[in-house]
Amino acid sequence: MDYKYLSKVPMKLIKNRVYRPFLGGKSIDEWEGKSICEDNHYGERWIASLVDVRSKERKDNEGLSKLSIDGKEITLKEVIESSPEDFLGIEHCEKYGTSLAILVKALDAFSRLIIQVHPNKEMARKLFDSPFGKTEAWYIIGGRNIKGEEPYILIGFKEGINKQDYKKLFELQDIKDLEDTMHKIPVKEGDVYLIEGGVPHAIGAGCFLIEIQEPTDYTIRVEKSAPDGRKIDDFSCHQGVGFDRMFECFNYEGLSRDNIIDRYKLTPKILLDIDDAKVISLIDEEDTKLFSMEKILVRKTLSFNKKDNFAVAVVLKGNGTLLCNGEELSLNQGDEIFLPYEAKEITWVNNGSEELELIVCLPPK
Repeated sequence: MDYKYLSKVPMKLIKNRVYRPFLGGKSIDEWEGKSICEDNHYGERWIASLVDVRSKERKDNEGLSKLSIDGKEITLKEVIESSPEDFLGIEHCEKYGTSLAILVKALDAFSRLIIQVHPNKEMARKLFDSPFGKTEAWYIIGGRNIKGEEPYILIGFKEGINKQDYKKLFELQDIKDLEDTMHKIPVKEGDVYLIEGGVPHAIGAGCFLIEIQEPTDYTIRVEKSAPDGRKIDDFSCHQGVGFDRMFECFNYEGLSRDNIIDRYKLTPKILLDIDDAKVISLIDEEDTKLFSMEKILVRKTLSFNKKDNFAVAVVLKGNGTLLCNGEELSLNQGDEIFLPYEAKEITWVNNGSEELELIVCLPPK
């Protein structure tokens, strides 16, 4: 079916939670305004996703975002593939085909995520025959105290780690020593971190964040049991490449704590600050060529032409209206919107007493 007629208007997507091998999600429930809020194995929400979950526990098409058209649920992937140049733009399609080249998530962790690494582009081509690796970035939007501990992340090897010794720790499953190979850094609302492919990491208990990444689910895990005691199958550890080759994905460069923060903690930049609105660049082309992210605070209204881009927007706080090509789309906290390439002239309108806060995620330029 041809959905080209949708390419000139913003599309509100159905909220899409996916199964993950950690506990979390209560903060996402609260953010979305649910009556029952609890932690379970659905601590991630995949936003404007054309990527399927890479796991043996997954349901068919679990990772794919959907929208409702005339009372019927259709995947965003199907809509875009019906007329990709109208939804994504000619230049984007020439380079990336029908892929968005990004994946956006909301993630809330009650238990620490399993220690992991993702391939960079080079290793993704070598091991998975994929044009995309899984470099990612996190914008911390909240957090909670878990068992007396404030939110934190584990990131980057300390000095003196090598492949042989790290593989031995994996074989011994000495979790404390595996944790101790990385830097433990407390995080707070507003922090932004870039996690390049090859950098070992784990999101710690209590973190609530928006993630933008390359559009794959290649995750190498070095724990055979989750922090809640659940067993992790072999495929979920090595992703099909085997226990020997998975260690090729790691960047074993050791850095001091200060050097890790200097390299991977990003500094937001104010792009616009007027009476009606404020725009802040959280991740830009100087930080990475793979994606960008902006935060928009609408006090009254903000109109602009997004030119040669499609975009993915998430309503962090507040309520309002999105105007585009004669259409009006209501906005509430937790909503996610896909803004097609052809939906160029847009206006954000704040309908509440507090600022309308938005995250806008963009593909590579």
